[in-house]
Amino acid sequence: MDFNKGFSKPGEKVDDSQVMEQVQNQLRAQFVQEFYQTVRDKCFKMCISSPGSSLSNSDQKCLNKCMDRYQDATNVITKVIINQ
Repeated sequence: MDFNKGFSKPGEKVDDSQVMEQVQNQLRAQFVQEFYQTVRDKCFKMCISSPGSSLSNSDQKCLNKCMDRYQDATNVITKVIINQ
């Protein structure tokens, strides 16, 4: 099975470190996308009581605080994982 398929141009030889780097970059991008989707969904459910054409000041403040808490929690978890 050719694991390099799709990671290189035809005829180009790719080493394992290049493949691993590309896979890691794709995983990081997927994590970021899933993180923000989760934050958006959870914060929206928690902060928006009645959706309308605009956000009230309290809705905006709640969303900002909610997103900040998720970011802080992610930073703490990331530091713990890195320091293990």
